[in-house]
Amino acid sequence: MATKEHRIMHAIAVTVRLILLHGYIPQRIVKRLTMISADKAIDVVIGNEGGLVENVNDSGGITKYGISLRFLKSLIDVKKYGIYTDPVTADDIRNLTLDQARAIYKGEFWDHMSLDKLATQKIANYIFDMAVNIGIAPAIKIAQRACWAVMQQYNCIIDDGVMGDKTIAMINKCDFNLLYAMRSERAGYYHLIVNEHKQDAAFIDGWNRRAYET
Repeated sequence: MATKEHRIMHAIAVTVRLILLHGYIPQRIVKRLTMISADKAIDVVIGNEGGLVENVNDSGGITKYGISLRFLKSLIDVKKYGIYTDPVTADDIRNLTLDQARAIYKGEFWDHMSLDKLATQKIANYIFDMAVNIGIAPAIKIAQRACWAVMQQYNCIIDDGVMGDKTIAMINKCDFNLLYAMRSERAGYYHLIVNEHKQDAAFIDGWNRRAYET
């Protein structure tokens, strides 16, 4: 299996050959090389969430691959994900396959966020991971407020929790600098949760690691 370094060297070699051949990199190649991948973002989430967890302190109930029983119950149509129990039960979580979990993440999160319009996979991964963990609107608000920090301008973008064209453009303008600002905003959000819900204090270390290490 190729290492990360080998993949980087291969990409550099391909880029050099294209420049020598064409004098520039054709736009269709640039688009393909920079295409934002839902699968890569979902891989990050699965890596953070892990497998089956039955934590009595988790208000979401039994969880597998990050999909909780409470969340599964909230979905209007689970049949499209191959789940036919009505109502869904803990056994549906226990029997959840990785492919089903990935389909749920794609259908319930990725397809509603326009993350494929972002310029950087790492930024898309991070915002997507936040959305799965705390909800789509709160995640986008964190990204929008992080833009304030990067641009050093309060309200340079409205923190409405909507991934519209202006937000996408601002996120792309901030680029990698946004990642550092989002980490602090995200950690602050977790601490607000714990201040309001003391029973969640047991999760703060894990949440902080996820905020700063994703």
